[in-house]
Amino acid sequence: MWHLYNLISEGDSVRATALRRVQNISSTGSTESHRVRTNLTIQVSKVEFSPSAMSSQEGAGDQSSAGGMPASSLHISGPVISENQYVRMGAYHTLDIEPNRDVRIEKLEGWDSVARSRVEEAIVPGRGAEVAAVVCGEGTAAFCLLSQHMTIVPHRISMSIPRKAAAAGTSQHEKGLGKFYAQIYESFLRHIPYTNPSLRAIVVASPGWIRDAVFDYISAEALKRGDKPLQKALKEKVLKVHINSPHVHSLVEVLKSPEVSHQLKEAKFAKEGIALDRFFKMLGSDENRACSSDPSTRKKYVAMVEAVQGKGGEVIMFSSMHESGQQLNQLTGVAAILTFPLDVEVVEAEEREEEEERKRREQAEADAES
Repeated sequence: MWHLYNLISEGDSVRATALRRVQNISSTGSTESHRVRTNLTIQVSKVEFSPSAMSSQEGAGDQSSAGGMPASSLHISGPVISENQYVRMGAYHTLDIEPNRDVRIEKLEGWDSVARSRVEEAIVPGRGAEVAAVVCGEGTAAFCLLSQHMTIVPHRISMSIPRKAAAAGTSQHEKGLGKFYAQIYESFLRHIPYTNPSLRAIVVASPGWIRDAVFDYISAEALKRGDKPLQKALKEKVLKVHINSPHVHSLVEVLKSPEVSHQLKEAKFAKEGIALDRFFKMLGSDENRACSSDPSTRKKYVAMVEAVQGKGGEVIMFSSMHESGQQLNQLTGVAAILTFPLDVEVVEAEEREEEEERKRREQAEADAES
């Protein structure tokens, strides 16, 4: 679904199955309404992505079979552009696209290199969750699933824990922590696909000591209940990582930590985090070798990608559904680490001179014609 969201653009034609309510008027004047399934083709004016929409067949807390990631869906809106016996031309409709449903996409200006590479990447099997993370604070926890292109937070915990005080207050504090750890354990079983072979690592991250206490509690419960698969996953996949704040945006900090980046060095989102970290360090040490800009159109963006790759440079396309992509968007969405320093003022002056020279040539040609 995430690949489709990035493939479908405004102006594209999309054909898929749709449900429409149809009204029939009988000879006596009575009205009967029923739903029919039909194929509609629309011209895209709006695309919305729902990262964790659950189908009606799934219960709360269930997970889809596709790599342990919750099912997602697309909502594509626009006017109908093909003849249909149930829907008039030009009528506005929203197509709801879910996994395992056929969809046809036509692009008016053809498929550019970025779109084609996205299709090639999408058909590679095993693109489910590669990393699970439990980001903890005292009384808070966020359960995260990281795939190649997105981060999903299927569950959060937030509860008040009594402060630790002298004598009588201490027991209430410990009882509160016990309930908190029990909730984390139950949520871990429900939302972390720890038996999935594609899951490379399970990160338990927190400031202070919370991560150790959470890990110890889950390990003790797995041993007490004789849960061999969980014991195996805890031994082989769990990494405990220190972070500065117990929030989901700290995942960027997690992914660039040495223990995690070494284990996930080939994962796309880990490369994103490392590249962004390199960019920020370069921005601090040699700002003339770190620059960012905002391409105004997709054509310019595609041309830039092809030009960089054609000259042997590396292009990393960040996902806006990862924390690293959201941080990059705060820098206009496009950034570069340059081989040589770039004096922005000199470049801008050269561009102004080129523009003035171009205008002089055009004016000279116009004068010669007249």
